[in-house]
Amino acid sequence: MERRELILVAAAEEFDRAGFAAATVAGIARTAGVSQGALHFHFPTKLAMALAVIDEQNVRTFAVVSHTDSSPMAALIGASKGIADLLRTDPIVRAGIRLSLERGEFAAATASFYEQWIAGIVDVFRLAVASGELRTDLSAEQLGATVVPYFTGVQLVSDVRTGRADLYPAVATMWRVVVSGIADRSHRARLLALVEDTFRQAD
Repeated sequence: MERRELILVAAAEEFDRAGFAAATVAGIARTAGVSQGALHFHFPTKLAMALAVIDEQNVRTFAVVSHTDSSPMAALIGASKGIADLLRTDPIVRAGIRLSLERGEFAAATASFYEQWIAGIVDVFRLAVASGELRTDLSAEQLGATVVPYFTGVQLVSDVRTGRADLYPAVATMWRVVVSGIADRSHRARLLALVEDTFRQAD
């Protein structure tokens, strides 16, 4: 299992650096410090490695959503900070996101990932509406189907422009826009302060 993890990280580093098409099995084996035979014992094809990276990225990103916070919006804000942390530090998460944007052979895995993400975020938005934190004519389904791609676009443009060096302030701005637009007046100042505190600590 340790060798499999080593190979998975090496594959992620290569996919993140070069993309799926340009990454080679030989290069991944070299990065992992194993023979190609040892690599194929765990992953018979490059596609199998890519799908394993996407699966592991899903596990790691889903794990950051808190189900214990009494404030649903605080849970969403905290989750976005946790994912931003992973995007800056975890090669498997970075590679999984890059692969999901390449689509092609990954279309089914990618669609499943985003459907799960949107469904999970919709559930939290339902709680936020029910708790009175949000006051909007938009449904929880509309909010989830909009905020997930909003975050995806923010992190992608941050990667292209600055290598994600400005990711924290960019996500903070995203939340200021969302909170200012849909938070109930009685909760707005608290949530905006939470956004400020969450992402100021990340600088």
